[in-house]
Amino acid sequence: MASSLQSLREREIAELSAEEARLEERVRSMAEGLSGLKDIDLVLTLARVKLDLCIRLMGEIARQASPVEREVTGKSVTERAFAALRLVESLVAENISEDQKGLIAEQPLFAEVKARLQDFLLAGGGGFLEAPEGSERRSRILSRAVAGSIRKFMGEDDRYPPLEVGRYPPFVQKTLLFLFPVLVRENPQTPPYGIEEGEETTLSSQAMKLPLSQAIFYIERELLPDLQARIGQSPGDAGLQEEIGRLTDRLAEYRRLRFFPRSTPVLLEKGFHTDGMTGYTADGEMLVPIPLPVTYRSGTNLDRKMELVRAEIVKRIAGRGVSEEIDREYQHLKSLESGMRGNSRLASQKIDVAVGFRSLRQDFPFLARLEDKQKFRELVDIVRAGGIGASERRIAGLIEEDREARRDPTGFIGISRTSPS
Repeated sequence: MASSLQSLREREIAELSAEEARLEERVRSMAEGLSGLKDIDLVLTLARVKLDLCIRLMGEIARQASPVEREVTGKSVTERAFAALRLVESLVAENISEDQKGLIAEQPLFAEVKARLQDFLLAGGGGFLEAPEGSERRSRILSRAVAGSIRKFMGEDDRYPPLEVGRYPPFVQKTLLFLFPVLVRENPQTPPYGIEEGEETTLSSQAMKLPLSQAIFYIERELLPDLQARIGQSPGDAGLQEEIGRLTDRLAEYRRLRFFPRSTPVLLEKGFHTDGMTGYTADGEMLVPIPLPVTYRSGTNLDRKMELVRAEIVKRIAGRGVSEEIDREYQHLKSLESGMRGNSRLASQKIDVAVGFRSLRQDFPFLARLEDKQKFRELVDIVRAGGIGASERRIAGLIEEDREARRDPTGFIGISRTSPS
């Protein structure tokens, strides 16, 4: 009887592991083939399967006699639990339209994942989510990366007034505008540039730009099926027929285009480069317009600097033994297996910094300070006030203080169906 129960448990774990591998491959293929696109149901299903596996593996730990086996199984539980949390957080933290805030929390699968996580915690899983033991070397590297990244971006934006082209003769104006279309503009914006705190606005548009691969996917899976269903109800509607024809022609045109990823990403800053340059993703994929209404917050200069600092930190610590997950991704991007999306020379520039930062923050709770505007300003003051060595030592001290403090790695449990995601 005992052996049959053991066989049943092993079979369940094997089936869940196979399902986990299948879902991971589907998530990865979609992200790579469609410029980072996420299927909400697919990602939530993968998170649920990982938590199911964690619960069953925790039961196996109690039955394992060998300390080595228990350690290996425990590490597997920790890795899967953190991976499940990152999957859900990646959806919750997505920069979606303002009118779709709360969309993730309203999904039925979200409630299932939330229930699985509660089961995991009630079964004693909280211990597997504690911050890992730190090392002086890792803290030192991270403190240098944080201080260096803040120092790099903490300066005020350029306040110099633009060139007043109108003061020059017409032929000089034309020559300057032709030779320097980025640096010299007609009716240029004057300082201060960007959006300061308190000036953020809500913007809306009846269309948005998507990477070419996502646009094709959206037209095929959403727009055309909807129009075809409507034409089925009103076969004689000339307007719908014309719209379907126009959309079919656009789809054919998009399919003729070819995308070859750049070996080195292009880092573009909104409102600075020409429209022609900002018509591409960092990997060089064309952005094309889609009739999809969107409402979003403009963000501020401080939001932009915080985002730049977080991205810079991930790039600086990649491959340096601070984060196992970031290092694995870094080595993969350096290898031939990564294909055209990798880079053997500048692999750190190809890392998904948002995913990397979420992974790093789970190991170092201190990094949550870089997502809080007030605490970020305090870090900027620390870097400005002290020299290089003093600011790095102060930040290293804060890293250890926050590691020892209690933290809630499952913050998304508190998300309700009406709260913003």
